[in-house]
Amino acid sequence: MIRNKNILIAGFTKRTSYALSKALLSLGNTITITDNTVNDEKKSLLDDLSKLGTVVDMLGNQSPDILNKMNYDMVLPSPGVPLNIPILKAARDKGIEIIGDIELFSRFFPDNFTIGITGTDGKTTTTTLINEIIRSVKKTIVGGNIGIPIFEHFNNLTKDTIIILELSSFQLECVKSFHPQIASILNIAEDHLDRYPSMVEYMEAKKNIFNNLTLDNIAILNQDNSYYEALKKGLKARLLTFSTTDKTASIFYDPRQKIIYQNGKKYMDRSGIRMKGGHNIENAMAAILISQNAGVPDESIRKVLGEFPGVEHRIEFVRELNGVEYYNDSKATTVNALEKAILSFNGPIILLAGGRDKGLDFTKIRELAEKKLKELVLIGEASDKIKKELDFQPYYESKSFEDAVRYSHNKAVKGDIILLSPGCASFDMFKNYEERGKTFKEIVNNL
Repeated sequence: MIRNKNILIAGFTKRTSYALSKALLSLGNTITITDNTVNDEKKSLLDDLSKLGTVVDMLGNQSPDILNKMNYDMVLPSPGVPLNIPILKAARDKGIEIIGDIELFSRFFPDNFTIGITGTDGKTTTTTLINEIIRSVKKTIVGGNIGIPIFEHFNNLTKDTIIILELSSFQLECVKSFHPQIASILNIAEDHLDRYPSMVEYMEAKKNIFNNLTLDNIAILNQDNSYYEALKKGLKARLLTFSTTDKTASIFYDPRQKIIYQNGKKYMDRSGIRMKGGHNIENAMAAILISQNAGVPDESIRKVLGEFPGVEHRIEFVRELNGVEYYNDSKATTVNALEKAILSFNGPIILLAGGRDKGLDFTKIRELAEKKLKELVLIGEASDKIKKELDFQPYYESKSFEDAVRYSHNKAVKGDIILLSPGCASFDMFKNYEERGKTFKEIVNNL
């Protein structure tokens, strides 16, 4: 246990930092909280923490000079904090250990069976699905980049609890000894190029999930992904794969027959999976492999696959109005996710796209847009970029988010699909993709 230490928290958030601070204070640690931003929410959270133990308030200050105030044993940056900011560089120069919340949590619970899932797209759906499958027969907790903060589970774990983690590249930048028994990288596609210098650095951050695996562990990869060879290079674990193109994969979907095969035998029909979209076949196959190797019977796996509807904000059906179907895909914050959403529909699509750009390339789906879209409705900061890179007609530059939805509604006719699938982050207009998706649903349901 980490007790009676001096710990610096860089970047103070309600979601991650607050929960881990409570756990650290309960063990007698002294924490210093530093953040460039000062607001009422942060001050209120810090006041609450001060009632639990010794908290040094450095809100509004992230100077490297803070490191001279006491001898720090550890620095914990929040996942959104870049590791090259001056205070972290200074900590590194002083030899102070820098780790993230996932690494810290794994040190508290090193003996629990742990499953780690990462990838550019599909993480939340697959993690949620895996949790639903495994918890049908065993005790689980789910956390990481999904749901409640992982440290909210700190006092609720028993030795037989299976830990299921959705992991972002930001979280994986700060792992050292983290050692899941099963780890999967679902796919790699362009994302966060506003943070990483190139796709190589982004991929390597994701690949950290495999760092401490041994031959006793299992790594699961998408054999169809263009980064497959790079991801499996140097792997020390037993490799299992899923594919929709290669029958030699550990589990294979034949799109012509609409059947999933495993070890040359039929596993299940596509019709047995409730989730919509071709990409969810890949998510389902990853979930099957992970759940089987966590000791779940196939009967239980198939049952949950037949019942699980998907997750909120990911190709989520909202309503049908006058023969027009409305779908909320606010979680599509990459071009890759946007592409998969478009491919999920056969009818004419009125697409709402845009938001805060992450340095991604929309020209990759120009041909697909030409084939599948009826109209492009642009929203947010990235409107000009998307308009230029897709080069699609007709398009409409919306005046506001509500204007975009109402315009789409007025243009649609029976048989059309209205799809919010932004391909961008939400931070230009909303706190997060959840708020964006909920706002979309509210507007649609009030039409």
